[in-house]
Amino acid sequence: MILKVADLSLIIAPIDDILSLEYSPCHEKFLVEANVLQHYGNLTEKSLLLQIEDTPESPRSHLNKLLCENEIWQLWLDKEENFVFTQPKQSPQRWILIDPDFQHGKIVGNFSGFNQMGIYPLQYIDIVIFSNWLANFGDMILHASGFAYQGEGYCFLGNSGAGKSTLVRDLSENHGVTVLGEDQVILRKMDDQILLFGTPWHETLDMCSPLGVPLKKIFFLDRDAPQVVAPVRDFDAVVQIMQTAFYPIYRAEVLENILANLSSLTGAMSFYSLAYKRGTDVLQAILDAGTS
Repeated sequence: MILKVADLSLIIAPIDDILSLEYSPCHEKFLVEANVLQHYGNLTEKSLLLQIEDTPESPRSHLNKLLCENEIWQLWLDKEENFVFTQPKQSPQRWILIDPDFQHGKIVGNFSGFNQMGIYPLQYIDIVIFSNWLANFGDMILHASGFAYQGEGYCFLGNSGAGKSTLVRDLSENHGVTVLGEDQVILRKMDDQILLFGTPWHETLDMCSPLGVPLKKIFFLDRDAPQVVAPVRDFDAVVQIMQTAFYPIYRAEVLENILANLSSLTGAMSFYSLAYKRGTDVLQAILDAGTS
């Protein structure tokens, strides 16, 4: 199984005849058909191979330093400086050990009770893994919606309830734009180009896509703005992006590259506020922003 998100390929090697893998419909859109064996011997910085290890033993005794935790997950460093992701309340508890370069690792857990039952061993934690992996390149996941139109990407940020999902859903139904994500998208700098990628962490199948396109504009949703579209200062835009991004602030070694990539946005594009109200057609206003 190969899950390709934002040009990063996560390879999960199942246990033959013991464990079958199962995914959400949205994840299935990001699966890549390939001969996995070819990837085993040709891993790059864009490939991460995770071998599943079925065992009742946990690596708890090898944990060395807690990097971050919340109500759902924890991230540790073990004694060999590997990252260890886990969800203590999950049953069976899984421990995902990954080397610092994000090329090799394993998923440890007591999976024998599942037999032929399908399971996705990275459920609810793969977004944390990708967030840390992307951070190695200075890239990040945004709490935002986005769509692709005529080969270019448009990104929309805002507080919960601002209308991020509603906007892209309406534009998809009325204009056939390709929704990259209704709640999370990925911002990457690759080959001196800023790209916007879709993500699989959604509940509605047609509200996500594995597509990646050059990012054209970023909008901040503001229902109370006096104008439908208005320019936003570069500094204010970067601050708002940082406030809505998923990035490992607990890893000091990646923060410099993240800030450098963000600063490159200011010379590559413009930022705008958007006062979107349900029932209005704002696609042309989005496309025309900054042209007059």
